[in-house]
Amino acid sequence: MFRVTVGAAAAALAVGTAVAPAAGADMAFGNYEVLSNRWTDASWVWAAYPCETPGTFDQMPAGCVTVSAVDRPHFFGRAYYGGTARLVNGQYSFTTDVADGLHCPMGPYLPTRDTYTWDANTLSGVVESRFEVGCFNAPPGTNTWTFALVRM
Repeated sequence: MFRVTVGAAAAALAVGTAVAPAAGADMAFGNYEVLSNRWTDASWVWAAYPCETPGTFDQMPAGCVTVSAVDRPHFFGRAYYGGTARLVNGQYSFTTDVADGLHCPMGPYLPTRDTYTWDANTLSGVVESRFEVGCFNAPPGTNTWTFALVRM
């Protein structure tokens, strides 16, 4: 009986190891809903597609995703954003300039430089949004929000 139990446990462990995702697995290409506590007036969808290697055809570098973000619903005048995310130590990251990244109460939108970082396996992460001038001429600062990506 002991031999059967140990054998079954070893088989289950072997199957679990064979199907477990790799620690540094590449992100699947496609569309992702961005769930975040940052925006209250719209949501965003990321189109994640392969990075291109200039001068080559059909060569997609591992650990690289090109992100293009589109707002829903689309408001004319809202800035799109995107960038090239690279996989380093199990996390993807890219930095982008957002023309309307800081929303001031009853006032203008100010530019920010945003860095998105997320875990390759859980697809959850943080965005750090830096600005040179705050609302109402306040000093420079950084806002941080969390987000999660859900494959559509």
